[in-house]
Amino acid sequence: MTHFPLRRAERAMSRDEALAVLDAAEFVTVSTVDDDGMPYGVPLSFVRTGEALYFHATNEGGHKAADFRRDNRVCATTVTGVGAFFEDGDFTTSFQSVMAFGRIREVSDMGEFKHALVNLCMKYVPEAKHGIGKAMELEGPHTAVWAIDIDELSGKARSGPRSADEGA
Repeated sequence: MTHFPLRRAERAMSRDEALAVLDAAEFVTVSTVDDDGMPYGVPLSFVRTGEALYFHATNEGGHKAADFRRDNRVCATTVTGVGAFFEDGDFTTSFQSVMAFGRIREVSDMGEFKHALVNLCMKYVPEAKHGIGKAMELEGPHTAVWAIDIDELSGKARSGPRSADEGA
């Protein structure tokens, strides 16, 4: 992969900061390339466990599954804390963004499969934790779980407007 340095290196995040942004994000857009070379990005709910991002899908296949199986290289991107403002006469935005590059794989190990689904449910609907087992029993046979094993992580951030006491 060709690496380009960040144009604004002072905005780079540490790895721990980038992982924290991933953990706080509601969704990622997972991007790949289809068999015609057309870029394809799909927003997905996800959860991070260690050095992997997990999400679920139907096990019936479809566009993303075909792309994942053909070429397992992917990029998952998220943005949080977006806010627009004017500062020093310029329009700009505050944000935290992270790009995770890696290889995607379909999860076949049942322990990892169940762990990923429980973690997804607990991230998005923790109040329904007592129903997770029944949901997995009903929907598990129709569900695929995918994992992106993170090879590289890049994050950057820009904070909001400076306060008056910070000066120019």
